[in-house]
Amino acid sequence: MSSVLQPVSIIVPIKNRGSLLPNLIKNLSNLNYPNYEIIIVDDCSTDNTKNLLRKYPIKSIVLEKSVGSAEARNIGINEAKNDIIALTDSDCFVSRNWLKDLVPFLNRYDIVGGRVEFCDRAERKLNPSIKIETVLKKESTVNFLNSSNMLFKKELVTHTGGFLNYRIEDLEFSWRAIKKGFRLIYVPKGLVIHHGKRTTLQNIKKYIQYGKSYSKIAAVHNMDISFKPESIYDRKTIWNYLQLIAFPFVLLLALFICGFIILNMIFYLSLNAFSLAFLIFLFFRLMRRIDIIYKLYKFSIIFSIINYNLIYLLKKVDKR
Repeated sequence: MSSVLQPVSIIVPIKNRGSLLPNLIKNLSNLNYPNYEIIIVDDCSTDNTKNLLRKYPIKSIVLEKSVGSAEARNIGINEAKNDIIALTDSDCFVSRNWLKDLVPFLNRYDIVGGRVEFCDRAERKLNPSIKIETVLKKESTVNFLNSSNMLFKKELVTHTGGFLNYRIEDLEFSWRAIKKGFRLIYVPKGLVIHHGKRTTLQNIKKYIQYGKSYSKIAAVHNMDISFKPESIYDRKTIWNYLQLIAFPFVLLLALFICGFIILNMIFYLSLNAFSLAFLIFLFFRLMRRIDIIYKLYKFSIIFSIINYNLIYLLKKVDKR
């Protein structure tokens, strides 16, 4: 491989990521690479992304109408001044040697993809690129690369037509490139960390959209989606989906049961405390009444003795 590191244009589509933009630009600005440009394509953000972009000395393209991440990438690629294109996402951190690790492979291959790590638990379980990284320990040709870590020469877009507006546009782009005779390689370095996280419901929605896009892409590329000779879903995948869907319901059920038990404990403790207090109250009331009865009894005895003595004395006086 040639030791010459050619100039690179980094393309990042962004939408409503104002909170991530400062760290994104700081990360991309500190790469260990001699010559590159950063192009941020703002897909009609409604937050402060547009205003923040003006503060940084990078090339930015602000779209007046939302076109989606696929077309935003195409627009950025068309505006790139360098022959080599590097793609990543707005919620990613790239390693300092990202370009240095991957660019040399473009001397032998047409599209290069590096290692991607997902912070999101659901992404780690369900994203197809994870299977690549867990199986392949060294450079290997593949049939799919992730657009969050993808490099190719600009002329390739002219031959393939760029990215199409699918939810998994990187998969479709990879397949179309292969059909046109281009070679893809996965390299287990040039690390990119995908730190974006979604809620469970957002992940479910995302993978439903993935499923719809996959069926469309399969039709476009004349793929036969069937369970023969190879099943689309294996037991592990089904188990992962069940975990993803069932986890919030199990959690809510556990919280409900725990809450019910705690409320019952509070109720019974409160009831027992009230009963004990009431019994103590009755006891003291009873003691008070017993004390009164005792005093009356004692008074009646004294009164009887005095009365008896008076009668006795009166009788004795009367006899005299």
